Amino acid sequence: MVLLVSERVSSAWLAHLQAAGVSYLFCGKQDVDVKVAVEKLRRVLGIRKLMLEGGGTFNGALLHAGLVDEISQVVVPVVDGGRGITTIFDIPGDPPPKAAAALRLKSHRKLPGGVNWFRYRVNRR
Repeated sequence: MVLLVSERVSSAWLAHLQAAGVSYLFCGKQDVDVKVAVEKLRRVLGIRKLMLEGGGTFNGALLHAGLVDEISQVVVPVVDGGRGITTIFDIPGDPPPKAAAALRLKSHRKLPGGVNWFRYRVNRR
C-alpha cells in the first residue's frame, strides 16, 4: 500500500504510517496534485497502469486532469434512491458547460442476473 500525501501532513501521521509499515509519497504542497501523484507512481514505483477504485472526488480529479483512459462500468439491476449520494465522478466547482468526458464504447458483456459490463475509452478533447 502506498499513501499519497501533501507536504502539509503532520510528522505524527508520518510516524504512524511508518510504524504501520505503510509507504507514502509526497505529491503536492497544500493538497495532493494528481498529475504529480501519477508521475511519481510511474517514476518511483514503475507503475504504468492503475485501476481506480476511489470515491467520486478522487475519480473526478483524475478525470478532470485528463488522466483517465478507460472506464469500466458494471450496471446491476438495483435501484438506489437516496439523497446526497455521490456520483462515480464528482468534479468540484461549477459544472462545466460540456460533459466531463466523451466516451466511446469498447465492449459490452451481459453477465448472469441481468448484470451488464460496459468498457469505454475516454476521448481526449
